[in-house]
Amino acid sequence: MGEQCMRCPYCGGFNSERASFCVYCGRDLTSGKQPAQRQQPQPPQQPPSQQPRPAPSPQSYPTRPTPATQQPGQVPAAQRRRAPAMPQQTPVPAAPPAPEAPAPFPPHTVAQLQALEQGALAYTVTDTTTNGQRKKIVRIIYPRCVAWQQVATLLKALKEQQDSRFETIIIQGYLSSDPDVYTFTNGQLTFDRNVRLGSQTLNRYQIET
Repeated sequence: MGEQCMRCPYCGGFNSERASFCVYCGRDLTSGKQPAQRQQPQPPQQPPSQQPRPAPSPQSYPTRPTPATQQPGQVPAAQRRRAPAMPQQTPVPAAPPAPEAPAPFPPHTVAQLQALEQGALAYTVTDTTTNGQRKKIVRIIYPRCVAWQQVATLLKALKEQQDSRFETIIIQGYLSSDPDVYTFTNGQLTFDRNVRLGSQTLNRYQIET
């Protein structure tokens, strides 16, 4: 009869039935104790499948109507109909430019002063007064004008009202709207004859505009 064999409880190799040690792993075969079988690792248990809960449906809220946006610069038709028409303003005509003086102004010489006379305006004599001091005062009326035209008109009146009997002649200008006031309102020219200035004797012109 053949010899019986036994399986090593440790490595599973076949050994003689009378063997005390395993010829494969060298473990003691006489103890008779079976080693605790290694527990095979259990596969991880999966939790019972759960069906995903349906997501709660979003609550619907009543929507407010969005007001129509108005583009900048646009006016509703109803408002355009209610807007009153703006009255058209009559353009104010521009004032005419002042006439240029025919000579330098203010004048610095008698020649420049006399050159202004060509721009004089027409005037009217309203009153002439004389006194015992050899002074003559002449009042004239002429339109409102620029300063150099005042001088030119006063100078023209002096030339036409000149009288050698008087050492001083005063030409007073007035506007046509106020000829009865006490003082002049449209310029004054004072002419003094034979005034001594140092060693010289001159005719002096004093002009106020």
